[in-house]
Amino acid sequence: MPLPSALAAKLARRGLLAQKKAQDQNKKTNYKGWSTCPNKSNIHHECTYWCETHWKGVLTPDPRYMRNMQKLLFKYPLPNSWTEVFDKGLGRYYYWNMENDLVSWLPPRHPRSIKTLSAAKLREKRIVAAENESRNEKESEKDKDNDNDSDEEEKSHHKHSDRRDRDRDRDDRRHRREDRHGRKKRREDLDPMDPAAYSDIPQGTWSDGLENNKTRADNTASGVLYQQRPYPAPGEVLASNKEKSKKKS
Repeated sequence: MPLPSALAAKLARRGLLAQKKAQDQNKKTNYKGWSTCPNKSNIHHECTYWCETHWKGVLTPDPRYMRNMQKLLFKYPLPNSWTEVFDKGLGRYYYWNMENDLVSWLPPRHPRSIKTLSAAKLREKRIVAAENESRNEKESEKDKDNDNDSDEEEKSHHKHSDRRDRDRDRDDRRHRREDRHGRKKRREDLDPMDPAAYSDIPQGTWSDGLENNKTRADNTASGVLYQQRPYPAPGEVLASNKEKSKKKS
């Protein structure tokens, strides 16, 4: 005997029933419930194996109930499309419209009759709606996870881009330091008093920046003569000595 659909689904969720077998059970879902269960008229009740083994049902209706029902049918006769059906779970009759599949606990012409879909139809709608809602929630969570993954990828891309920018800036600073260090190495052979040794000005001669040679020093000196003081030229010294000797004589 196959298991009730609700029981099969619960056992499958708990891992006590193989998934394939549970799917086979779900294909045979009976939304009407167990015929002798008095709770099957409640759309929020799903019959289980306990309902099948516990509820024995009512095989024959109560005589007093039958008399009252006959009085109602005499006063409010059934239309041609309506028929009465006995419910073994509750031990009473309900009325079913075979054309539009509506049911009522009272004769349809009774002023207090309420015509609705059967509990099986309403239960099916509720279960299907719940399954669709659960499916939509899972899809929404999946889309949300995909969006989060995309955001993480974008953040990771920006992070790597920022890291590359920082590395590039660090390399540029290192190159600038190396250039300055290289210039300093190249200028180690200069006189420490030369501005070119401790600044970015170009290297020049010892007389650069002077307006004129007021000291009459030899401005053609270079190399080791760079350190000489502003002495007069040798020719000027000889001429000065000759003039001095003439004056003494």
